Formats: sequence, structure tokens, C-alpha cells
Amino acid sequence: MKAIILAAGRGSRMEMLTDDKPKCQVTVFGKTLLQHCMDTLQSAGFSVKDIGIVTGYRKEAISEQGVRLFWNSRWSTTNMVYTLTKARKWLEQEPCIVCYSDVIFHKNVILRLKQCQDDIAIPYFTGYWDLWSKRFSNPLDDLEVFRHAGGKLVEIGRKPECKDQVQGQYMGLLRFSPFGWRQVEKLIDSPLVEKIDMTTLLQKLLENGNIIYVYASHEPWLECDTAQDVHLYEQMYGGSWPFI
Repeated sequence: MKAIILAAGRGSRMEMLTDDKPKCQVTVFGKTLLQHCMDTLQSAGFSVKDIGIVTGYRKEAISEQGVRLFWNSRWSTTNMVYTLTKARKWLEQEPCIVCYSDVIFHKNVILRLKQCQDDIAIPYFTGYWDLWSKRFSNPLDDLEVFRHAGGKLVEIGRKPECKDQVQGQYMGLLRFSPFGWRQVEKLIDSPLVEKIDMTTLLQKLLENGNIIYVYASHEPWLECDTAQDVHLYEQMYGGSWPFI
């Protein structure tokens, strides 16, 4: 099994924090977002040689020893799914866990994804409302629909009309088996791949008859999207992240 970290983006909403480095190199709790991700993956049993990073903006700023580096040269005009395709050789060969590089998560989430046998699976964060209430005056302005039933995803991605349509928060973590990845390839073999985001892809997979399994995560999780997020989280946790 491999782990793939998506780290191509600049993160313009980080403002001056990403003028000279990619978003994944922003420091939170004393270390970079990328190092948080690397540390958690290794604590969940991944060796460095089984971790790949897809770079893009300021790729020279990423030089993690021993990891496999992929590159999205079109990072400024493409989206997360296109970035993921740069690691398709790994995805075609064995199960992979995919991680966004701007989230901080607990190792138990990764262990759960490693242990399951699903072709496509995602965890969801149950504590999203409290977190989004700290980040936004109206959480529904930023949240997306996330509905599930019987351990399977039912709908994801559109703007919610009410809180009841948000049964969890997509965490920027996914598992694909080679078979699951082939289902993705069937959908993105077109110009669509250049612009599609991950939740839109997941919704299209559902509409195409694929099953996406979901797992509830109650462990702490953070999305670092803006400079304000970084400041908020430092205040919330007293400057140090006590979990892995």
C-alpha cells in the first residue's frame, strides 16, 4: 500500500504566507503542514519509501528525503483531481491512501483506511459544526452537502440548504484500490479532468453507480485554508497539536 500527498497548490487564501512557498510548507504548531502529514502517515505504519508527494507551485521547496516526488507542471490552471493523476502509476498498481496536504488529522483515521478492503472509501469528520462555527459566522456558507446511509455515501458536494443535509465533513482523505481507481479513470478521460474537484468527482462516481464507503471519524481534525485558520488553531490548542 502507498500513500499519496497532494501538495501542488499555492493556497492563495493564505495571503503572504505562501508568497515564496507552497501551502503545504506553511507552519502550524511549530512544523509545516506537510511535516504533520508525513509524521502521521509514518505513525500509522507507512515507510518513507511508500509515501509519494505530488508537487506543483514552488516544487523546489519540497525535498523530503526518501519520498517519491511527482510533479503537476500545470498546477496554476488545474485542480485536485488532475494533480492526483500525476501519481496514476501508483494508483494502478496497489491500494493507495490519498491525503490533502492542508489538513491535520489523527493516525487512527489512516489505520481505519488501511484496514478496510473497500475499492473507494472516505472518512468523514463528525465534529464539523463546532469547528466551522469558529471559522465562519454562518457555517453553511462554506459547508457542502454530505449525506450517507448504511455506511455508504449518498450525496456530496452541492451547497446545503440546511444543516440536516450535512451529516459530516469530507476530510481530504481517500482510499482507492486499483479497481476503484479504474472507475475514476473511466470518468476523467476527457477535458473534464483539468477542472474537476474531488467532491465533484465523488458525486459523479455515485451517479455512475459506484459505491463509496464512509467511516465516521470522531478524532480531532483541522482544515488549514486561510491565514486566519492558522491563527485560530494556534489559539485553540495553545500553540501545539497534542494528537497524531
